[in-house]
Amino acid sequence: MCAAKDEPQEEGGNQLARVATQSTETTWLQNNRCIFICFLVSVSSFQYGLDLSIINAQQAIVGFLKVFGYRAPSLATGWGIDTWFQQTISSMMNVGVITGSILLQPTAQHLGRRRSFWVASLVCVVGNTILITTTNAGAFIFGRLVFGTSNGLFTGLGIIYISEAAPSHLRGSLISFAQLSACIGSVVGTCVNNATKLMDSRLSYQIPLFCLYSVPLLFFVLPFFIPESPRWLVLQNRPGDARTHLQRLRGPDFPPTVIDAELQAIQDAIAVEQQLAVGKRKAVQMAWSVRERTRTLLTCACLTFHAASGFPFLAAYSTYFFQIAGSTDAFVDSIMVSSISVFGALVGVFLNRWVGRRPMNLVAFGSQAVLMLIIGVVWSVIPGTQTAGKIVVGLCVVFQCGYSAFCGPVAFICAGEIPSNQLRAMTYGMGSAIGFIFAFVISLTTPYFINPTALNIGPKVGYIWFASNAITFVFVLFFLPETSRRSLEDLDEMFYNKVPLRKFGQEYRSHGLGLEQHEKTDTVVEMVETVNSTTRE
Repeated sequence: MCAAKDEPQEEGGNQLARVATQSTETTWLQNNRCIFICFLVSVSSFQYGLDLSIINAQQAIVGFLKVFGYRAPSLATGWGIDTWFQQTISSMMNVGVITGSILLQPTAQHLGRRRSFWVASLVCVVGNTILITTTNAGAFIFGRLVFGTSNGLFTGLGIIYISEAAPSHLRGSLISFAQLSACIGSVVGTCVNNATKLMDSRLSYQIPLFCLYSVPLLFFVLPFFIPESPRWLVLQNRPGDARTHLQRLRGPDFPPTVIDAELQAIQDAIAVEQQLAVGKRKAVQMAWSVRERTRTLLTCACLTFHAASGFPFLAAYSTYFFQIAGSTDAFVDSIMVSSISVFGALVGVFLNRWVGRRPMNLVAFGSQAVLMLIIGVVWSVIPGTQTAGKIVVGLCVVFQCGYSAFCGPVAFICAGEIPSNQLRAMTYGMGSAIGFIFAFVISLTTPYFINPTALNIGPKVGYIWFASNAITFVFVLFFLPETSRRSLEDLDEMFYNKVPLRKFGQEYRSHGLGLEQHEKTDTVVEMVETVNSTTRE
């Protein structure tokens, strides 16, 4: 990616570009401040994993079923839950995330990345308070909607912040912290549920819900101490503040020349973006303009990868799924799955440092397709047996580990890298909303497939997810560009120059944004030439 050191020195902006790219040669230790800040911000995803595991397991807790379920002497616990309520409390979280994703653009654009965390925290506290205090099914569903909105804000803001704060060569690993954080949250949630499941009162599900206050409490305080995104500050025409906050991100040991060069590259790229945005069109219009449409479609596609993998199905119904698959202790199985996912996510942090986005996604969807096919076949051949149950649980563990290492983090990474600087919040939020629409449909329909009172096909749903993973594998193979180890400004230039998607992974040197063919002024052409020199590697 970087120019060879023995190449002849070029004049003008290229010398600045070489200084700027020195940051790609830095080590983890030299970037320890930025790594620590990004890890703290990634805790925003902890809530998502904690929430999913808590609500998932509550559907099998007697204390919860006594309030929101019905008497069912024929069932092992003596209590059951209506299909409509089971599907609604899971799907309403997805509707909330969709709402939060829609709110991501106006919130992050006007308040900035840091202060937007306060909005997410406030919404979270309101939603969780409703969940803890109410005994009314309708109010509980509304609480899930409000709480899901905070999930949409937290996860989106975390990915956007890390994407804009991390140096290009560490961006994949640092965004992977979000997946690791979500997996840790899932482990904590399942362990807390397991500890309270035998309580015969409302405390059995209220105590786990109290744990959900931890993330908003942290993010009420954290914005006072972390720097703002330099790219957002440049968009607000505050270059002095942008340099100060960039210096805080990179640390005092980074040479001022490197900081200045990186900031100059950001300023030049954003200046060109703003010139390309003809008139004062709204962000939605810009996102679907001819120039930005490919990036918008790719971002939306990447954020549907989670749903396409079948993960929402396992995340929302794993405990219940293990029960009908013949597991003797579904809670222990859920803890096992959550724990192995932490290991997978930790592996993913290091894989995303060295392995490209396309290979990671191809391995993910290829292996997930095979696992889902085996799950369906096993349940077709020996349905309802203890052997089948053990095999299904084992395959789910393997799936969760692989998903946490590959598909889970890489989908977030690509979605954070592909949008342009000025449209990142809008494009990511739109893609997240579309992705969770698919997750909503999955949550809404899965109970009809697996519930004994409905279609009752159980693990045979693996056939559906086999097809979904196979189709996504083909999409990645032919359409997903390689964005690994590219600066966000370099990606800007490649998209604007219409570099074929299949060539993104190859060595690329700037050839100009080609604005002259769009009849721009001489000032803009001069600005383009500056970008060509300062972003060249």
